[in-house]
Amino acid sequence: MRLFPFGQKRRPLRWAVAVIRVYRGSLRKLLRDNTFILVVAAACVGAASGAIASLMILISETAHQYLFGLNAGERLSSALDLSPTQVIFIVTLGGVLVGATYLHQSRLRHVIVDPIEANALYGGRMSFRDSAFVALQSLLSSGFGLSLGIEGGFTQAAGAVGSKVGQFLNRRRHDVRMLVGAGCAGGIAGAFAAPFAGAAYGFELIVGSYTVATLSPVVAAAVAGHLASRLLVGHSYHIPLNPNGFGSDGYAILALFLGVACGLLSVGLMRCVTGVERIFRQSKMRDVFRPWAGGLLVGLMAIFVPHLLGSGHDAMALILNNEWPVKLLAVVLAGKIVASALSLGSGFRGGLFSTSLFLGAVTGAIAGNLGVMGGVVAPNDVAIISLVGMASFGAAVVGAPMAMALLAIEVTGDLTVVEPVLLGVLAATLTVRQVFGYSFATWRFHLRGEAILGGEDVGWARQTTARDLMRRDLNTVPITMSLADFCARFPVGSTKYVAVADQKAAYVGLLDVAALHVDQLNDDAGSTLEDLKSSLEHSNDWVMASTRFDMLVHLFEQRETERLIIVDNETSRHALGYITEAFALRRYRQELEARQREIFGN
Repeated sequence: MRLFPFGQKRRPLRWAVAVIRVYRGSLRKLLRDNTFILVVAAACVGAASGAIASLMILISETAHQYLFGLNAGERLSSALDLSPTQVIFIVTLGGVLVGATYLHQSRLRHVIVDPIEANALYGGRMSFRDSAFVALQSLLSSGFGLSLGIEGGFTQAAGAVGSKVGQFLNRRRHDVRMLVGAGCAGGIAGAFAAPFAGAAYGFELIVGSYTVATLSPVVAAAVAGHLASRLLVGHSYHIPLNPNGFGSDGYAILALFLGVACGLLSVGLMRCVTGVERIFRQSKMRDVFRPWAGGLLVGLMAIFVPHLLGSGHDAMALILNNEWPVKLLAVVLAGKIVASALSLGSGFRGGLFSTSLFLGAVTGAIAGNLGVMGGVVAPNDVAIISLVGMASFGAAVVGAPMAMALLAIEVTGDLTVVEPVLLGVLAATLTVRQVFGYSFATWRFHLRGEAILGGEDVGWARQTTARDLMRRDLNTVPITMSLADFCARFPVGSTKYVAVADQKAAYVGLLDVAALHVDQLNDDAGSTLEDLKSSLEHSNDWVMASTRFDMLVHLFEQRETERLIIVDNETSRHALGYITEAFALRRYRQELEARQREIFGN
C-alpha cells in the first residue's frame, strides 16, 4: 500500500514553483536595478574577457611556433632566420583560410556590429555568433603571421560577452552598454597587464563617457580581467621598454613635435588602408580571393624585412635594445605601414592597437637617434623618446589618449615619463582631429556612412521614428467630398485641420476647418473640396513614417514649417498622423534628460 496518494507526491514541487512565481518579480527587479549586482556582473565579464584575450594570444603565438619553426621563447616579429619560401607559403595559406570564411559572411544579410557601433547605435546589443566569427577570423589572421594585432578579435568577443550578460540580467540600456565597455576593458587589461589602461580604454572608446556611476563596474572588470589573465592563463603581452637610464630633462618641445609627426603618420596609415581597399574594389576581385593576394604581397615584403610579420611587440625590444641606423628604422617604419595597410585592406581581420604601438616606438627611435646626432638628446634617453612615440601613435590611431598615456606609465612603472608622454599624446590627438577628424575606428564607420565619433549613445535618436512619435487623431477625407457634407461633419471647433486625399487615397494637403466655414458662405453649395485644391496647406510638408527622429528635428527648420504630416511610404502616401515641432523638441529634451539620468546614476 502506498503511503502517499499519487496526487500528493508533487506537492513539494508545486510549493517550490509557487514560491518562485511569487518572488520572480522581486528577483527580476533585483537583477535589473541593484548596483551591486551590476558590479559583480561586470567583474565576471571582465574576468572572462581577460581569459579570452590571453587564450587567443597564446593560441596565436603557439601557431607561430609551429608554423614558422621558431625556437623556444622566440617570437615571430623578432625572428631573423626565417625561410623565405616558408614565410610566403604560410602567410598566403592564411589568406586562403581567411578568404574561405568570407563564403560564410557573404550569406549574412546584416553588417557585423563591433562594440563601438553597438554602444553608439544599438544600445549595446551584439550578436555572439557574429562576434565569435570575427574572433576566428582575427585568430587566423594573427596566427598565420599577418601584420596585425589580435586586439580586434578579443575585444569583439569580450564586448559580446558583456552584451549577452547584460541582456540575460534584463538590465537597462545604459547598463548593457556599460557591460560591453567592461568586457573590452577586461580584455585590454588582461592582454597587456595594464588595468588602468584597460579601464581608460573602456571609458574613452566603448562607453564614450566617464562618470562616478560608471566607475565601479568598468574598473572592477579591468582588475578582474588582469587577475584572470595572470592566474588562469599566466600569459599577457608585455611591451618590452626599459625605463633605466631615463634622463631628468622633460624634452617638452621634442615631445610636442614627435606627437605631431605621429599624428600625421597615423593619418597616412589610415589613408593607406582605405586606399588599398579602394584598389581591391576597383579590381573587381571577389572578397574570397582578396586575402590571398594580400597575404602573398605581405609575404614577399617579409622576405626583405621580417619584422613586418606579427603585431611587432618583440620587434620593439630588438630595435630599442640595439643601435639601428636611422635609414634601416625608416625602412621598417614604411614597410610596416604598407604591410598593415595590405593586411587590413585585403580583408584580414585584426586591430591596429599593437601595430600603432610598434610604429610609434620606431618613430620615436628615429626621432631619438636624430636628436642624438644633433646633440639635443642624450644617448640614454632614446628609450623615453620611443615611449613618447609609442603612446602618441597609439592615441592617434586608436582614439583613446588617456588609455595610451596610462599604458605607457604601467609598462615602465616610472612616473617620470608622465610629462613628455602626455604632451606627445595631446599633440598627436589634436593633430589627427585637426587634419583628419577621426580615429581609425570611427573612420571605418564614416566610410560606411555612419557619422559617429565614439561610443556615445546616439542610437536612441535613430531607433525612434516618426511613427513612434506621431499623433494619430488626424481625420482624412476624400477630395471628392462636397463642401456641405464636410461642414456638416466637421463644424467649427471640432478640429483645426483635416487631411485631404485624392482618388488613390494619397495625401494632398491640409484643410483649415475654420477658414473653410467662413469661405463656404460665399461658395456654391454644390462645390467639392477639389475646387479648393489650390488653397490646401502643407501640401509638401510630409515625411515617411520610417523617418528617424534625429532627421525629423532638422526637417522642421529645413522646410520652415511647424507641422509635418506622417505618411506610410513615398509611393502610396496614405496619411497616418502628424507631428508638431513643439512636440518633437519636447520629446527630444525628455530623451536627453533620460540619457543624462542613466549616465549620472540618478
